[in-house]
Amino acid sequence: MLKKSLSQNLIKDKNLLRKIVHSANITKEDVIVEIGAGHGDLTAQIAEKAGYLFTIELDSSFAQYLDPIENKYNNIKVIYGDCLKIPLAQFRKEKNIKIVANIPYKITGPIIFKILNERSVIDSAFLTVQKEIAQRIVSSSHCKTYGAPSVDCQIFADVKVLFYIKSRVFIPPPKVDSALLSIVFKENEKGTDDELIDFVRNCFQNKRKQLKHSLIKRHGEQNTEALYEKMGFPYCIRAEEIEPSQFKEMYYFLKNIEN
Repeated sequence: MLKKSLSQNLIKDKNLLRKIVHSANITKEDVIVEIGAGHGDLTAQIAEKAGYLFTIELDSSFAQYLDPIENKYNNIKVIYGDCLKIPLAQFRKEKNIKIVANIPYKITGPIIFKILNERSVIDSAFLTVQKEIAQRIVSSSHCKTYGAPSVDCQIFADVKVLFYIKSRVFIPPPKVDSALLSIVFKENEKGTDDELIDFVRNCFQNKRKQLKHSLIKRHGEQNTEALYEKMGFPYCIRAEEIEPSQFKEMYYFLKNIEN
């Protein structure tokens, strides 16, 4: 019995599952972490290609489906628990992990921010997410869909929608279509200050208002004026008009003059 409260929407279509695995370019060199194993349909497809697979499932009632798969393949470890409370670093071996998952849509945001925060041990992530969320993450500045998730993901990673997925292929079908989202982390951003994420969120708190109001509230009028002079911003600029790389520049400028 699937639980609506846990956003359990399964993919049974083997062709689609193989397409997801192929898109993630999984090899025997890879250690994969799957979030939300469900009945193990994607799990089995990953196990065929991966070197090792750690699959995390909150609902232990799915053991009746997952235990036989774990017994069949010698490269799988099933972990029952809350993915948001499990440190991903424990799964890293000689190289960084890859995440491949049909994630529970109810916790899409927390999962993506967990992946961003733990990026030092993650090479890439391939996630089925709601179409609208995927479009937000890959959105460009000056677009309605552009926001803090767009900026945070694009600072730290190359993001791309690989393909869209019709709702009818899920069991039960969600109300919206989905997408396979690719997040490939930039090696040179692994050491970027995590507080940048909070800085970006603060900038987008009042998305439709001029950015200076949020900045003055947190950083003071003098520092905000110095920032605008440094960046060459007009006073009427809004967060949605600023490129991801500029947010990083803004953050480090303010951090330097405040310390």
